Amino acid sequence: MKPKLEQTDIFSSENIEETVAPQPQAESVESTTPVTKEEMELRAKNRARKDEEVPVMPEPKKEVAPPPPPAKPLTAIQLFNNSLEAYKKQVLPNLLSKHNIEPAQFVQIVVSELKKNPKLLDAFKENPSSLFASILAGAEIGLIPSDMLGEFYLIPRRIDGKQTVTPLIGYKGLVSILLRSGEITKIHTECVYEGDHFEAIYGLEQNIIHKPNFDAERSANTLKFVYAVAKLKNGDYQFQVLSKGEILKIKALSRYDNDLYFNDKKDPQMWMVRKTALIQLSKMLPKDFYGKKAVEMDGQLEGGAILSLDEDNNIKIIDGKKVGALKQASVINTLNSLPEIPE
Repeated sequence: MKPKLEQTDIFSSENIEETVAPQPQAESVESTTPVTKEEMELRAKNRARKDEEVPVMPEPKKEVAPPPPPAKPLTAIQLFNNSLEAYKKQVLPNLLSKHNIEPAQFVQIVVSELKKNPKLLDAFKENPSSLFASILAGAEIGLIPSDMLGEFYLIPRRIDGKQTVTPLIGYKGLVSILLRSGEITKIHTECVYEGDHFEAIYGLEQNIIHKPNFDAERSANTLKFVYAVAKLKNGDYQFQVLSKGEILKIKALSRYDNDLYFNDKKDPQMWMVRKTALIQLSKMLPKDFYGKKAVEMDGQLEGGAILSLDEDNNIKIIDGKKVGALKQASVINTLNSLPEIPE
């Protein structure tokens, strides 16, 4: 027989290992020992010393861009150029295209004229409307304002306490305008002095006979007549003769005191009196639309009118009044260097 196995209770108290509960550790002496004030200060110094030993990385410096320098104020010529650019884009192309003039060239010459004449810049500051009206008037009749070209001038004058610009059609400009019609092939003007042989024949067979005497004195004191002659396309001639007395009467009609008349020093070739005769002749000559407008404008300006602009940039003429004497030395220097007008 097999031996009988004894039954065992695994859950009996004999088979359960005795569990020992962990005993609480005794508190450290430091936690219970009071800390003196000297020890606290020492510990604080030690902690501070440790903190000093740890290197502190400096924060990267942010580069701050320096403020932009203040903008320089625009000069008067720069302001004028900016203003003229607007006309260059909107007004001048329409006016100049009829005369085959490039707006860029026109603007460049005008700016150059203002750089040479401080009084024109003063007029830009004090009465800009008169300046731009004069510039546009030249563009409308196809003449470029330039002392060097001698066709059209911007003349600064002191009017009503303001520097004001009045345009002046030069002798060469007037000739150019008259020839533009295509009906005139030649224009000539001449002065007659004491000692010259001179005959002006009127009637059906009009003619001028003039034999100068270059040995005699030729000055404002000895000037007797001035005449202008135009040869027409059909071969006919037209002329106008003015005596010195008639020129003085015409001069008296002008509201501007002009000391160029009969001035041997400023106008030895007598371009002013020559232009006076040519203006009188031009009233009877064939002209295109712009020629008529130029001659009419010249008469109004000589009478003392000034130009201005309305809100739509249209030129308007304002009646003027008596102003100071006109100084035009640069105009005369140009006129004296003019070549003869070809046929």
